Amino acid sequence: MAWLLVAVVIVAGGGWAAWLLAQSRLKGGGWLLATLTLALSVGAISLLMLWEGLIGIPFSLWGVTLPYLALALPGWWLWWRARGAWGLNPKLEVVSGSPLKGLAPTPPPNIEMAARETGWIFRWFIVALLVIISAGVLFNAAYWPFYRDDTLGIYAPQAAAMYGTRALIPIDRIDVLYETYPMLMPLTYTYTYLASGWANEYLAKLVSALLALACLPTAYELGKALYGRMSGALAALLLALTPTFGRWASSGYVDLPMAFFYTLAALFAWRLWQARHWSDALLAGILVGLAAWTKNAGLIGIAVLTLWLLWALINRRISWREMVLALAACAVVAGPWYARNLLLGGVLIPDTAWVDQAQRSSQNLMVFITRDELFGLAGWVILAAVIGALVRLVRLRGDAPEHALLLLWTLPFFAAWWLYVSYDPRFLLLFLPALIVLGGAWLAYMWGSVPSRWRTVAAVLAAAVVLAMALLVVWNSVEFKDAILRNPLMDDAAKRTLIFGEE
Repeated sequence: MAWLLVAVVIVAGGGWAAWLLAQSRLKGGGWLLATLTLALSVGAISLLMLWEGLIGIPFSLWGVTLPYLALALPGWWLWWRARGAWGLNPKLEVVSGSPLKGLAPTPPPNIEMAARETGWIFRWFIVALLVIISAGVLFNAAYWPFYRDDTLGIYAPQAAAMYGTRALIPIDRIDVLYETYPMLMPLTYTYTYLASGWANEYLAKLVSALLALACLPTAYELGKALYGRMSGALAALLLALTPTFGRWASSGYVDLPMAFFYTLAALFAWRLWQARHWSDALLAGILVGLAAWTKNAGLIGIAVLTLWLLWALINRRISWREMVLALAACAVVAGPWYARNLLLGGVLIPDTAWVDQAQRSSQNLMVFITRDELFGLAGWVILAAVIGALVRLVRLRGDAPEHALLLLWTLPFFAAWWLYVSYDPRFLLLFLPALIVLGGAWLAYMWGSVPSRWRTVAAVLAAAVVLAMALLVVWNSVEFKDAILRNPLMDDAAKRTLIFGEE
């Protein structure tokens, strides 16, 4: 019953998502609607719990669910009134750039012709691989309780404490640390506990895995908007095949959920550049705010969004109204939590980063190719794509907004990682989906450069390599495989005994 209730809560946010997409001048497909629904639903339920906690209302299942559904209903009513705009009225297509523009100095080959030659086989092969990889991640999430370090040390205890006390974790002003950490995921876990009537770590991990896997369709939508469908599809596939993605997607950590919000914000920032509409400005601000509400590093995203809005304003792509709306939405979403921390704890951001352990080395500057076990083929593709985009951006004196968006969205994060937290490559996940979209465009360029007479042979060879990589990712994404094979129906106690040695 709890699993069904959580599914209903997620779907309930679809009304607002559909209505906001219907307002824009640009088209929004099914994947965009699905990802936006997930983002707004999880964001709304966690923010509702935050405000209930701030004003002293004890958490309860129906005390959270009923107000949430009451807030969701107007979205469905507005969508019903605007459904003609969603389904019937003509919409503008997002004007995508060429994958070649900015990645190579040569004239662009016919990318769309190459995509048509592969046809439905290409599309469904990628879909099948993404489904297989996602199934492995979801299985691992739903089968095992929390077992990774930070989930055991931070997120799960926080969720259990809030479930037990039915309140936010109080701030100890003398020893301020993780109680001031953003609470989107711990509060989401707390809601799954309320829905289950017990600390259901399996359902909690599944929701976290859904947010992580949502990076895949988000990368597709962003790549499609910037460079075309083929680039988007290859970006999603490349992300799924990246070893570190599969290993962390079911962990219950907050890195990939933050990356999901942040990458989706990039898409709406681009839609705002293209169509100058208030709904895209609002969603870009909300999503960057949700990224900051998920992880402190998301605050960098606020600065990035501000720079993008200023550049759009200078280029007369937006007015002051859209800029103020986006930043105000961001402040409304993320501001209350950080204001609480400053007021009650005297800190804006807790001192949880081991800055003194940062490894500012040349090896870490080239981390995407020096850590093959983490990034594999994707690392080399990313390096080639970033270099090509930078060169083209300089040659065009900044007149390549597709590349400018992705480089602005990712390089400041990479610089911050190298300077302050390069002791852990896991933090690269925060901007990996956005960065890998450049890689998808570069792969589309490479594929379009293959002569037609060699394309069939190249497709067969590439498919064989990619299939092998996908199977390896699935294999590595499932933990304790030997134990599962010995006893696939083990209960919760048996799983905890296996993982922790508990009796």
